[in-house]
Amino acid sequence: MKVKCLNCDKEFEKSNTEVKRIPNHYCSKSCSASMNNKKYPKRTKTKKCKRCDALILSNRTYCDKHKNQIIDYTLSECIYDKHHKSSAFALVRSRARSLAKSLGWNSCCKCGYDKHVEIAHIKPISEFPDDTKLSIINNPNNLMPLCPNCHWEFDHQ
Repeated sequence: MKVKCLNCDKEFEKSNTEVKRIPNHYCSKSCSASMNNKKYPKRTKTKKCKRCDALILSNRTYCDKHKNQIIDYTLSECIYDKHHKSSAFALVRSRARSLAKSLGWNSCCKCGYDKHVEIAHIKPISEFPDDTKLSIINNPNNLMPLCPNCHWEFDHQ
């Protein structure tokens, strides 16, 4: 017996027993899933994007248009104070590591060790004023890749 898919209107064959037994007719599992997801959505968009006020899912902060844009925060905007004070500059350090990785810095600039490299700020983060942008703090001229030993020596003169 020929039946029409309720999602894409494609005609396909089904046996008489299937037609009697199953009230809804879909040509494939993907058509069935897409129709059921439209009819009974699991999540609704209830929150607004921080940059453009477009509706987004509640577990997100930005819409698809803005999610991959890197925002150049000021130091005061990115200080994290919900946990221990050692995590205050976590975003600054994370962005510094990402930049170093993209520049291909994978060995210590002092001794050449390449098993583990840390990124040191030549001028410490804490010495910058609160209105300084992250792009200035994490400028490649203010960063250098060091092994843990050289990093300790650099920080403690």
